[in-house]
Amino acid sequence: MKLIDEIDRILPIIVKITARKLSQSTQELSTLNWHKGESNIDVEFSELAKNKCIEAFDEINSNKSLILSIEIPDLLLTFRREDETFLRKIELKSTKSTDRSVPGSMIMSLDPNMWTIFCLRLKNGFEVKYGRYYLGMSRGTHDLFQDRSPRPRLKFDNYQSVDEEPNLIKKTVDESFYKHYAQTAVNRLLNPRTHSWQDNLVKEIIKIVLKKPDVFKDI
Repeated sequence: MKLIDEIDRILPIIVKITARKLSQSTQELSTLNWHKGESNIDVEFSELAKNKCIEAFDEINSNKSLILSIEIPDLLLTFRREDETFLRKIELKSTKSTDRSVPGSMIMSLDPNMWTIFCLRLKNGFEVKYGRYYLGMSRGTHDLFQDRSPRPRLKFDNYQSVDEEPNLIKKTVDESFYKHYAQTAVNRLLNPRTHSWQDNLVKEIIKIVLKKPDVFKDI
């Protein structure tokens, strides 16, 4: 089997086993330092996930000529067999926020099919889920837009249980997020919850359009 095919076959299994091992490591998770100063860099979580990932690989690697090395942060995997080398990445996320989500990456520069492991830090323990990155991408009714590219939040609850088989379906980046953010900008004006400078900007754009609707009819 070609190395790239072998990696594509075993990587989802490695991710699932790694996530399951982390979910069973509540004692180790409870001793981690999740902050360094004011930064939330999760280095110790990355190191623990790296160790569990190596354990997972060793458990399923029937081809002893295949070698795996891992660097952090996140998990940067290098698979080697003889003179062939392939790189893969497992995204690591963690949060203790009450909405069980974290800010995502810019959609213009991400791989939506990247495997992701997400740790939810609760007051009385931890939960771990996993899956392809896009599973967690969420749309709220009052989302703010960003200055460079949409950054959909990642919802912990959208990911797979460690007991579920890996979802192997791949997707491309959904460009309808532009329409989504336009609609949520309007929602923020018509049904306000919190205030942002963006609301003032959208108001002024709407005023200009209403004054000169013919200018915009063909865009």
